[in-house]
Amino acid sequence: MPKWEYCTAAQSPGGPLLVTITYYTAEGAAAVLHRAASYEEGSRQLWPKLIAGLGREGWELAAIDAGAWCFKRPLAEETV
Repeated sequence: MPKWEYCTAAQSPGGPLLVTITYYTAEGAAAVLHRAASYEEGSRQLWPKLIAGLGREGWELAAIDAGAWCFKRPLAEETV
């Protein structure tokens, strides 16, 4: 049976100027904040760059809930 790890990506309520990616592990949650200089930079560069980066790291979109994008990827064997 596969085991998974999870993360979420969410924009601040006012728009894509601030994006928080939260990684969930057995030790707890760790949030990483990413800021854009402007709304346009956030929507045209930051948000797409972060989502593409998660995909390259093996994260798969599992759901979108209350504005948060929820991702999962198989847990690495050494951490199981």
